[in-house]
Amino acid sequence: MTEPLPPRFTPAQLEPRWQSEWESHDVFRAPSAPPSDRGHFTIVLPPPNVTGTLTFGHSLGGTCMDVLVRWNRMKGVPTLWLPGVDHAGLATQMAVRKHLEKSGVNPTKLSPTELSEKIEEWRQDKESYIRRQLTAHGFSLDWSRYVYTLDPRYSGAVREAFLRLYREGVVYRAERMVNWDPKALTALSDLEVIPTENHGNLWYIRYPGTDGSAGITVATTRPETMFGDVAVAVNPGDERHAALLGSQVRIPLTDRTIPVVADTAVDPAFGNGALKITPSHDPVDHEVALRHPELPARRDVLDERAHLAGEFVPPEYRGMERFAARKAVVAALRGQGVLVKEEPYTNSVGYSERSDVPIEPRLSTQWFVNVEELGRAALASVREGRVQIHPESWTKTYYHFMENLKDWCISRQIIWGHPIPVWYCSACGAQDAYADIPDRCSKCGGGDLRAETDVLDTWFSSWLWPFATLGWPGSSPDLASYYPVSVLVTGSDILFFWVARMIMGGLHFTGKEPFRDVYLHGILVDKQGRKLSKHLGNSPDPLELIEQWGADTFRFALLFPMPVDHGGYWDHQKMMEGSRNFLTKLWNMVRFLTTVLPPGTPPASEVPASGDVFDRWILSALGQTLSEVDAALAQYDFTRAATVLHQFVWHEVADWYLEARKGALKGEEGADAQRTAAAVALFVMDRSLRMLQPMAPHVTEELWHALPHEGDFLARAAWPADRLPADTEAVGRIGILKDITRAARTLRKDAECPESARPILTVRPTTESARSVLASAAEHKGLLTLGRFESLQIRNETGTPEGSVAAVVPSAEIFLPRQGTTAGSRGALEREAEMLRQLLDKTRARLDDPGFRSRAPAAIVQETEAKVLELSERLRKIESHLSEAPG
Repeated sequence: MTEPLPPRFTPAQLEPRWQSEWESHDVFRAPSAPPSDRGHFTIVLPPPNVTGTLTFGHSLGGTCMDVLVRWNRMKGVPTLWLPGVDHAGLATQMAVRKHLEKSGVNPTKLSPTELSEKIEEWRQDKESYIRRQLTAHGFSLDWSRYVYTLDPRYSGAVREAFLRLYREGVVYRAERMVNWDPKALTALSDLEVIPTENHGNLWYIRYPGTDGSAGITVATTRPETMFGDVAVAVNPGDERHAALLGSQVRIPLTDRTIPVVADTAVDPAFGNGALKITPSHDPVDHEVALRHPELPARRDVLDERAHLAGEFVPPEYRGMERFAARKAVVAALRGQGVLVKEEPYTNSVGYSERSDVPIEPRLSTQWFVNVEELGRAALASVREGRVQIHPESWTKTYYHFMENLKDWCISRQIIWGHPIPVWYCSACGAQDAYADIPDRCSKCGGGDLRAETDVLDTWFSSWLWPFATLGWPGSSPDLASYYPVSVLVTGSDILFFWVARMIMGGLHFTGKEPFRDVYLHGILVDKQGRKLSKHLGNSPDPLELIEQWGADTFRFALLFPMPVDHGGYWDHQKMMEGSRNFLTKLWNMVRFLTTVLPPGTPPASEVPASGDVFDRWILSALGQTLSEVDAALAQYDFTRAATVLHQFVWHEVADWYLEARKGALKGEEGADAQRTAAAVALFVMDRSLRMLQPMAPHVTEELWHALPHEGDFLARAAWPADRLPADTEAVGRIGILKDITRAARTLRKDAECPESARPILTVRPTTESARSVLASAAEHKGLLTLGRFESLQIRNETGTPEGSVAAVVPSAEIFLPRQGTTAGSRGALEREAEMLRQLLDKTRARLDDPGFRSRAPAAIVQETEAKVLELSERLRKIESHLSEAPG
């Protein structure tokens, strides 16, 4: 036994101490070469970006992972939870850029070397803080295997992956339409573009005919790009414009003329049914132009910063920023009388996730991954069940995405990241990929080589995470022992960013799916429904909450009562208070137990024997709880597991069992009864602490050490595997007792009975089971203790005793002398009667439904018929009491 527990649960005093103890004793270090016959359980931490601090999303995902990891470790499975952080190329470079600007430093004035040094300083600071945050949560990570995505070994894996794909022809360089970030000055993948509702205008502009006719009116949301037009397109089935096909029209504000062509891409219902074709700055227009090779060559009219530029832009608009140019062009069109009209228009505009500015579609030469075959294989893995997505509802979303893949743009025009290992020869113009820095061209032997300046998309390095962290492309012991990963736990918002790509990468590079299960937790949002994130600034630092409330309080609040897989509004005060109250209740339960355990009480190593009905009932309930928790965790139903434990610990153990057995535990019923009750109570509490340990590791470790125990740490104690068969008799008897007690407690209020009073309770049993329970000395005493009554009288006569209030439960009628002056029982009985009438009507309606009787199993129909009889009888008794109650 340790020192007595303090009267108050104070997380700040115990959590850092246990974190230090666990770390100093290597409690979470995975074995280097575990026996192959024991299997393995592996989770790789989705690497947080070194852009700042962890968010609530990281806390939620990390808590789910830690529950699984601790559960499997306690089950004796060789378990590895591998930590790491991601360099997060573009995101980190943009974060540092914003930081420098706020500090008064212009990042554009820094050389690449100077900017890299600033980013590295940032990285080291944030990396250290993130590790502190992860530790403060109590996450049981194996820090001896920590990985950073720019580590030399990991960088080598990234380089090897690129080289293989390059040699296979899966990686290629080409000019394609890409998403261009005009602030970050880099290409983005489709997944880094956030569709955002935009409330703007639709401008109708007349393009005059070169023959002096009125020409044709086009509708556009981007009049500033008109200088890059190469045609006006109409739908070939649109009779309104059929006569104009093949004619020439003039681009307003210029002397240039362009043809009117037919193309099925044009929606006749949009605007006037005519579309200006600007192939350099719109993906649909680019596709139209490709189908019409007779059109003039494309014309770029926006530079990389989205400023108007080029010889086709009138001089007065050159150098203008795109939105300023829009206003100027609209004013000029209005002045020339070719602006037919303008109207409000809402459309979707893609915004850069990183710089929060509208992206520009732009033709650019970039590096791509051909994902056709990779995607087909990753789709089959899920379709054929080799990878299962939880919740299953996300599977269809995955299918839709994988069936509509586009080649992945992997090059970024930034300095922070993995260099693309390609060099260009000045002598012969050839390009080639090299494992090391070359001194000669592989094609012609020339020595004048220029390195590719682009770096790889961050997701190109992170799609290797499940196996590159374990030593791929080598043949390391960890790769042999812990791959594939058992489950990937992550947010549903990166199902495509990361999850799909990891399945592609795992299959292609290792021949195996990288994990067998994917669990997608929900997204936590604020009152406005916005995701809690660093980017929006609406996610508090989890470390601040942990310092205020404690890590265990925070962890349990993330799991209960809001369903983890749904997510939703995070009600900070309500969630944290509810969790703290539960852990305080747990603390007080163990503290009470430490005061009543007889000296020399042994650890709870075996299931204790007891004939007491309360002991038998709680042991049966413990077995059911253990079974339900195991089943819930096996299905990744974290909230269900937490709910079952919350219900059992608080409402079964604390509210019923310990209250009923308090006298025996205090020695009021003799030494033998005390030893028996103490053995059962200790066993139940020990197993409860073990089950709660994955969810609230610090407080359970502290409480476990305060009780008789075997072993050094609860964190590596065995998960409960005791055989605790259901005791249906004890469960049934205590169920009857609980029904009577609940009703009697309610009657105290109806009878206006003071808290301090100990009235006489009268019960008329209506079943033989209830009569047997009330005749039992232990249950008789338990009822008096739980309901705070002086004595119990068994009534055989029908009707309500004079001056009493009444209640009816399935097995008994209950009466209590009225203490006050009001007829409180009548209102209570009327409410109960109305509730029973509604339930009876619904049950009868179900029986009256021919479809129910024809489809439902016979046992269910019989059960429903019995329910009608029971409800009818209860209603009859209540109505009888109502006839006697004062009105």
